[in-house]
Amino acid sequence: MSSMDDYVGRVQAIVWKAADYVSADGVGRVQHLVDHGEPAEAMCALAWIIVNENVQVPASLIVAIREHAAGIVDDEFMPPDLDNQGLPDPE
Repeated sequence: MSSMDDYVGRVQAIVWKAADYVSADGVGRVQHLVDHGEPAEAMCALAWIIVNENVQVPASLIVAIREHAAGIVDDEFMPPDLDNQGLPDPE
């Protein structure tokens, strides 16, 4: 498996985790990007969906989104208030 395959697999896991918090429509839009070879853009879209739907998600999900968009999606395109949507991770 290539490093790109590994990356896409990690992005897919993030999408599956986010499905517990965001709308089915939002997950569908993000999944479409993943399926069409745009995993970093999927992370940016997911960030905006979380903010626009005003859902609270585990802070680790936000960290994962940022990590998988970093260096590919400029920070200026990410929602500036994404971190406000994070909650402490359940133990």
